[in-house]
Amino acid sequence: MSLKLVYMFPGQSSLYPAMISKLVNLHEPNGELLAAASDILHRDLAAHYLKSNPDIFGCNRDIQIGVFLANHMFLNWLTHLGLSADLSLGLSLGEYNHLLHIGALDFKEALLTVDRRGLAYDHGPAGAMASVFPIEFEELRKVTLRARKAGVLEIVNINSPQQFVLSGERPALDEALRILEAESFATAVVIEKKIPMHCSTFEPVGRKFREHMETVSFSEPKLPYFPNRLGHPLENPQGKDFVDLLSSHVHNPVLWRHSIDFIAKNYPEAIFLEVGPRKVLTNLLQRKWHPVRKFHSDSSEDTGRHLEGVVQEISELTCESEKGRANVL
Repeated sequence: MSLKLVYMFPGQSSLYPAMISKLVNLHEPNGELLAAASDILHRDLAAHYLKSNPDIFGCNRDIQIGVFLANHMFLNWLTHLGLSADLSLGLSLGEYNHLLHIGALDFKEALLTVDRRGLAYDHGPAGAMASVFPIEFEELRKVTLRARKAGVLEIVNINSPQQFVLSGERPALDEALRILEAESFATAVVIEKKIPMHCSTFEPVGRKFREHMETVSFSEPKLPYFPNRLGHPLENPQGKDFVDLLSSHVHNPVLWRHSIDFIAKNYPEAIFLEVGPRKVLTNLLQRKWHPVRKFHSDSSEDTGRHLEGVVQEISELTCESEKGRANVL
């Protein structure tokens, strides 16, 4: 079986204030991309996404636009360096970068949709989210059931065998955090203080967002589509499938672990490359889960040199794999 390169696009927790300005300064075409995005949204995004702006991530709309653009800037940079992937998938917000990569959406349509998604989230019901690790699913499920005496609470991200995200009403989340601190060895960190994404209480947001989704023009994807809702590729997706999955995705769990399990099982020679800021998804791929070859595009030091090194190493692995197949044949 031939080697497959898989791009992983992260979600909105993978952010930091300097990410956009850094990418623009390091790769000139990213400045042109940011200017094009500003024209599409009728906003000065270069001014907004300055590290010095205290309101850079003041609302969810700006968080989603920022991470979506950062992911796409890394993708463009990798393409410029001559790299291309056989498959891709995206975590939560990253699904829109995945849709762009596989050709289901063009850049303008994807950006406008992310913008509307962020606006809808900002007008959603209040709540909070917390990441929990390491813990088994069944143990966390029992904690969640106990905490529900204080309100709605659900496990909304299944990210790995031992990493999950809780989402719901703040009193219930606080109760779960209290139980975890008192009775488990897991670390729980609040990652969102305002809104309960992917929770059933966010269903009105999903219904509102669907109104926009029904106006979006989708194209036939050139590569497999991995919806967060399903955790496996959807064969021959049609426009209605995209609308249903992406709008209901707002208030249903993200099955990231299932998608990774599917790829690892069906493409045992896969190489995973996280395409976006930080390395959250790379860190999830621990050897005890899947001992795969993994890389990340971002670096806290010399990002340009790091990215060139990643491309070179992946290219060498690809060449070795092709030579090995030729020898076998």
